[in-house]
Order: sequence, then C-alpha cells, then structure tokens
Amino acid sequence: MVDKTKQKILDAALKVFASDGYKSATTRGIAKESGFTEITLFRKFGTKKKLYEEAMLTNHAKLQENVISIISDLDQKIDDPKKFLEIYIEKMAAFFKDNIEFFNLMVTEDNIHIDNDMGEFSIFMGKFIERNIKNSEIEAETLAITINTYLYMLNLGIYRGFSSIRIDDRVKHFTDNLLMCF
Repeated sequence: MVDKTKQKILDAALKVFASDGYKSATTRGIAKESGFTEITLFRKFGTKKKLYEEAMLTNHAKLQENVISIISDLDQKIDDPKKFLEIYIEKMAAFFKDNIEFFNLMVTEDNIHIDNDMGEFSIFMGKFIERNIKNSEIEAETLAITINTYLYMLNLGIYRGFSSIRIDDRVKHFTDNLLMCF
C-alpha cells in the first residue's frame, strides 16, 4: 500500500507526464500539481526517472486490477451474447475513460512496451469474449481489438480536446451498430 503523500505525487506525476511528456515535464510542475514541495518529491522518489517508472508501474497494476474486476463481473454470467457485449462495451468505455492519462502516456512515451502489452491485452480480451459469446463465426480477438481501439480513440479525442461530443451517445451508437452484426 502506497502512503497518501506518495500516492498524491504519483497521481500528479501521471497527469503532468501525460500532458507534457516525460522530457518536458518538470519536478517543479509535478510538485506544484501534487501540492507538495520538490524536496518531498525527491525524498519519496529520488529522481524524476524513478518517479516516472513508479508512476508507470503503479498505473499498470491499477489497469490489471480494473481488467480483473471487469472479467470477474462478467465472465460466463450472461448467456445472451448481445447483452454481454452491451455490458462489456459499457465497462470498457469506463475503463478507457478512467485510465486515459496512463494510456496516453504509454502510447506516447513507452514505445518499448506498447506493442507487446497491447498485443497481449488483445489476445487476453479476445479469449474472454470468446468464452462469453459462443459463436464460431466471430473472430473474438479482432472484435476485442475493434472495441478497444474505438473506445481508446474516442476517449483520447476528448482527453486531447479534439472532440466535445457526449461519449455516452457515441458508445451507444457504436454498440448498436456492432450488435446489428449479430
């Protein structure tokens, strides 16, 4: 368990790194965002690099917990494939919205791990969808990639200020169109 001060600094670091990028982010800016001094930041983390690494590790663990929660809520509990997809898409939309700063940071700054992590995630979620939609004509991994990519891009557009649309309306429209394929 991370102490409250450390957690506030990690949250601020994620926000600043995601908006400014690693190189442009400053420890002064992170300290200001967190409400603590730079001295506190350095006492807790030592260096900007260590702070970045811990912010990435902490948020990666948070993502894993979120995915486990989604799976445990849904796995083999809904017999109707359309209902399953509606709920799955709704939960994944919230997942991307709640974690968009981390995804933005991972995509823009962590090019070493992104391909492998996203590939593994797509395979994992594809198997999850396959377990819950008993239809041999559906390529579950492609469906997972399609859903996740759309939801990520939708949230990224809003996060970066490119779109002011109501995300719930777009998610509903996407879900309705996808369900017509069944």
